[in-house]
Amino acid sequence: MLAFDRYVTEFATETRRLGEVTAALPADTPVPTCPEWTVRDLVTHVGSGHRVAAGLVEQRLSQPPPFTPTDAPQEPADWPEWLAAGAARLTAAVRDAGPECPVWTWQDDRTAGFWLRRMLHDELVHRYDAEFAAGAPGPVAPDLAADGVSDILACAARLSTPRYAARGAFTGLAGTGETLLFEATDPGLDSAWLVTRAPEGAVWRTGRGPADVRVAAPARDLLLVLNRRLDPQRADLSVTGNRELFAHWVAQSTF
Repeated sequence: MLAFDRYVTEFATETRRLGEVTAALPADTPVPTCPEWTVRDLVTHVGSGHRVAAGLVEQRLSQPPPFTPTDAPQEPADWPEWLAAGAARLTAAVRDAGPECPVWTWQDDRTAGFWLRRMLHDELVHRYDAEFAAGAPGPVAPDLAADGVSDILACAARLSTPRYAARGAFTGLAGTGETLLFEATDPGLDSAWLVTRAPEGAVWRTGRGPADVRVAAPARDLLLVLNRRLDPQRADLSVTGNRELFAHWVAQSTF
């Protein structure tokens, strides 16, 4: 986890980056990493998420609200301001409530601060979606990317349990005790994650340990591969051990 103020700063930065990239593209540009979406769909999804999360925190809800999309403005030139307004509203809501304020979430962390972190990492991945549509992915701070790896593993662990099977996301990640070790190779960044594919779903912890397969890469590449935004064959990965186990993890990480 990063400090709250860091999440605030990075959220504003990622919102600006996403606005700049998307506003420079035709609205009907296909998004290759989200095959059913155009850039307009991507912007609508992100901006709607900001607003739904903000409303949830503002109202201190203890139950999930309906997801009601808010259409992005017609003109791409208006998207940066629209995205920034939604992000600012969510940040203000979390500041007003306090990051520790109890609200509904779908994770064990049931605090307002969860939504700022979750929306940041959702937006970070979608910024990469937009950049892939534009031609090339940009940089990200290694520690933020590492925090994003923790976020996607937490999503996988939660959604791979029988309770969430009907959602059809990460449902193939349960196993019989197989283990995967993911390690970030960025200089000065000591981040690693050990995953066990248990019968009841995937479980994980930070740190190292014996594993059936070890996957080492810069944190950015780990983030993009685990989110299925970058083909492992194109990433800067070192895979040792049971390669088929890692390939199966990636193939089953649909959401």
